[in-house]
Amino acid sequence: MINWKEIPFVKFLLPFATGILLSIILENNHPIWYGILLSSILIRIVFSFKKIPNHYRHFHGILAHVLLFSIGYLWCFHFNELQHKNHFQQDLKTKNIIIGKIETAPIFGKYLKATLSTQLIGTHLDSLKKCNGNILIYLKNDSTRQLKYGDIVAFNGRIQAVEPPKNPHAFNYKKFLKFKNIHYQVFINQPEDWQLSAINQGNFIQKNAIKIRYYFLAILKKHLTTSRELSVGNALILGYKNGIDEEVRTAYAHTGALHVLAVSGLHVGLVAWFVNILLSLVKSRTLTWRITKAMILIGVVWSFAIISGGSPSVLRAATMFTFLIIGLSMNRTTNIYNSLAISASILLIWNPYLLMNVSFQLSYLAITSIVYFHPKIHRALIVKNSFLRGIWNLISLSLAAQIGTLPISIYYFHSIPFFAWLSGVIVIPAATIILGSGMLLLLIESLIPSLAFIPGWILYYSIWLMNEAIFLIQKFPSSVWIGVWVSFGIVVLMYAMIGNIILALSTRKLKWLLPASAFLFFISINYSFTSFGEIAQKKMIIYHSYRHSVIDFFDGKNAFSFYEKNIIEKNLSFATQNNRWSNGVKKVTPIHFENIEFQSENIFYQKPFIQFFDKKIVLLDDTFQFRKGAKIKVDFIIIQNNPKFDLENISQNFTFEKIIFDTSNSQWKVKNWKINCQRLNIQYYDIFEKGACEIVLE
Repeated sequence: MINWKEIPFVKFLLPFATGILLSIILENNHPIWYGILLSSILIRIVFSFKKIPNHYRHFHGILAHVLLFSIGYLWCFHFNELQHKNHFQQDLKTKNIIIGKIETAPIFGKYLKATLSTQLIGTHLDSLKKCNGNILIYLKNDSTRQLKYGDIVAFNGRIQAVEPPKNPHAFNYKKFLKFKNIHYQVFINQPEDWQLSAINQGNFIQKNAIKIRYYFLAILKKHLTTSRELSVGNALILGYKNGIDEEVRTAYAHTGALHVLAVSGLHVGLVAWFVNILLSLVKSRTLTWRITKAMILIGVVWSFAIISGGSPSVLRAATMFTFLIIGLSMNRTTNIYNSLAISASILLIWNPYLLMNVSFQLSYLAITSIVYFHPKIHRALIVKNSFLRGIWNLISLSLAAQIGTLPISIYYFHSIPFFAWLSGVIVIPAATIILGSGMLLLLIESLIPSLAFIPGWILYYSIWLMNEAIFLIQKFPSSVWIGVWVSFGIVVLMYAMIGNIILALSTRKLKWLLPASAFLFFISINYSFTSFGEIAQKKMIIYHSYRHSVIDFFDGKNAFSFYEKNIIEKNLSFATQNNRWSNGVKKVTPIHFENIEFQSENIFYQKPFIQFFDKKIVLLDDTFQFRKGAKIKVDFIIIQNNPKFDLENISQNFTFEKIIFDTSNSQWKVKNWKINCQRLNIQYYDIFEKGACEIVLE
């Protein structure tokens, strides 16, 4: 059974993290939580002076759990910047003057994007008052390239709350930013609407870490002469992922190797290992040297963590290695699960929103799964040959990580890579060589530039070979199952099943396999009912796709998708893909609006009319010719591409249930049409305002 005395911080972490999670779900600051916290503290104080009978010995533990739960709940609630007294949202007007500091290294594209920490807000210069809070700022990228971390910027603009997704099951950027404590954004399109007020006002450590990072990026750019190798090298060595194109990202994701492009425990461990080898050349065993060595190692580990961007996975690894280094310097060993719980607790005290960070979740699940399952999987097969034993060790390591991360990976990424074990055999040794040669390159280029071509050559071809291997694995038949959609409830059931299997292995009692089997049964039943519902579904969805018309008709697991020929595939996929996966669509038939006609079993299209089962739709744009005569009866009218006719013409030629304005129209035109609809008592739906329109057929 579990010996809780060996892992006290796990007992601390569980109620604390549960309180944080409930706070995120409820977003409620009811006085009852303060009452629970104060009551727990008072009762704890009272009973610390009074002996509790043995049959109430668990009372202290329950009380401690309630106390930690309450602290986690309230800490998370008050961590939200919207709860701060001087948050700028209290002074927002139609347009505001804001003065603030650039808190992140700007990302350059069509717009310069950065996080701004506000300092002053007002409607004019005389009304400025102190404030706080973060804004995601977008500056039109013309003369803005001189901006950098720590600069003070003043601007005049319309600050808007970040909007939720406008399409069903689309990526929720609002929620993503919320867990970075960013709730508002502003677009500045005119150079005269902003100015640089001061420079170089950032934190000393972060400012110099960014400067060093850009210096190292320049070195890598000099030696990695092709874009694919440069982008992978930047990501793997320095955690800089802005240059990775979609083809590379997809290849690594579909082969289960995407983790190597995010700086994590593997990278921190290798850095610590390389530096430890160099320090081991000093043959001293004195206490002074042990302390000095530990301080150097901790300094290098945290320097690497900060320079590489400080992602949750690298912060987890740096925190863990800090405790490991301290323990080794004192000739003490620590329980790995306790070290994991300590590092997680420290990070959640620093930022409770990290609990909802995908990198944080994957990092802790992967390392916990590796620690528990890797020895068991590795011992299952005895390999005598040393080379093959090394290969089997890498395969078992990859399999162990997959057990812990597969459920949540499916939930977030909707795919199952079947050759992750093979990619692990390649990328782990390759990452070791790449990181080693990369560090050597950065060092030699800084000290002896004339010799830097040697590690530069090794680095380039190591990355090139790894990329080629990954792209080769991606081409294997059935290398990945794409479009797997599971709910959060199913993820919980999957982890409950894995947890009971762990209990069965740990206690050697088969009784724990019974609930594991029950959870598997519930998952199977859910899959069956979901599949039956998908087979019977009949629905149409008009998506929100800026300046385009996109309509899907779901007939069971088949979809008929209408869109223009000139739409960019990436934009089409962003609007539709997740919704298709969530509805179990297996086959998509594309139909362009430019086509004259199309016919299938339950859908008929003859421009501009569509009939889907018993529902009739007409698509109206400037090409439609109104004719006098009897009114045409339809269910829905979809207005596209800014037609010039009046709504009175539509009412005179059609009888209908509702007009739908899609996002191929100008917003100002839609605004005028909506006024006329209200005047004529016509029902309408504005996709710009309300998001995608989903119509389920009975």
